[in-house]
Amino acid sequence: MSSLSQAASSVEKRTNARYWIVVMLFIVTSFNYGDRATLSIAGSEMAKDIGLDPVGMGYVFSAFSWAYVIGQIPGGWLLDRFGSKRVYFWSIFIWSMFTLLQGFVDIFSGFGIIVALFTLRFLVGLAEAPSFPGNSRIVAAWFPAQERGTAVSIFNSAQYFATVIFAPIMGWLTHEVGWSHVFFFMGGLGIVISFIWLKVIHEPNQHPGVN
Repeated sequence: MSSLSQAASSVEKRTNARYWIVVMLFIVTSFNYGDRATLSIAGSEMAKDIGLDPVGMGYVFSAFSWAYVIGQIPGGWLLDRFGSKRVYFWSIFIWSMFTLLQGFVDIFSGFGIIVALFTLRFLVGLAEAPSFPGNSRIVAAWFPAQERGTAVSIFNSAQYFATVIFAPIMGWLTHEVGWSHVFFFMGGLGIVISFIWLKVIHEPNQHPGVN
């Protein structure tokens, strides 16, 4: 009877920690896409304020994609070499820091603004490159094969959720307090999220909440 009661007790205490893991992936992916969209929302007012023409903005917009392509394979290697938790933490922290710094580009003038903004957007793209390989790696570690499709669909949906949530907020910030606050807001929140990531994400065999 004692073995039966112990089995029943273990069922009652099941933590389902993997669901909290995928919730964290959803949140981080939302910020990932929110930070990509900052320039799309704030760019028009920024361009008028700092005097960037469409050609200059075109170069700036291309910076993220160049870096994202270049960083994919090195990002995957870093994940395999050092683990998802550590690499993803630095990824979130660094891309958020470079997002925040974009709010200060108006300290430059002329061609210096294009160089500064291009460099910061490039670095955001480079830092974000490990994110989706990291998502896939974490899901593969935490979810059985029959649940992985659902888990992937959850964090993939965050890219559209980001637009729903962050686009109105960033639009309001641009209109009410200025374009630079879009970058301060998204970058600052992202830095906070990076430290929450350290508390929530673990390897399955190291998670304190797994039974």
